[in-house]
Amino acid sequence: MTLSGWTFIGLFAAAAALRFAMRGTKVDAEHLFAALSAYLLAGLYFGLLFWALEQIHPGTVTASNFSRTGAIYYSFVTLATIGYGDIVPRTDVARGLAIVEGVGGQLFLAVLVARLLSLYSGSTRD
Repeated sequence: MTLSGWTFIGLFAAAAALRFAMRGTKVDAEHLFAALSAYLLAGLYFGLLFWALEQIHPGTVTASNFSRTGAIYYSFVTLATIGYGDIVPRTDVARGLAIVEGVGGQLFLAVLVARLLSLYSGSTRD
């Protein structure tokens, strides 16, 4: 339970970094690093959430030895929507979490690129 709590705190930190990145009025390194941090934090903490879920309910995912490192690997594969298929969610909760992470990863990239492009385009007109 403690790990799940820390996971939600980490995801909250990722959301705060993303909010900071999106509120910028021009494209600068600080906002790019905040966006990158949000993406990496989301991948890391979703991985820990998957690992905690496996510890609470063994058999949540199909993997012979689902370690923390394996969970983080699975999380980034899901976040980037690569989907190698070597680790697969077996329960409805794990599948739902994978859907949220996959769709969230795609929305993150689409919205971030659109936002940065609009900021960059706006700054070149001035």
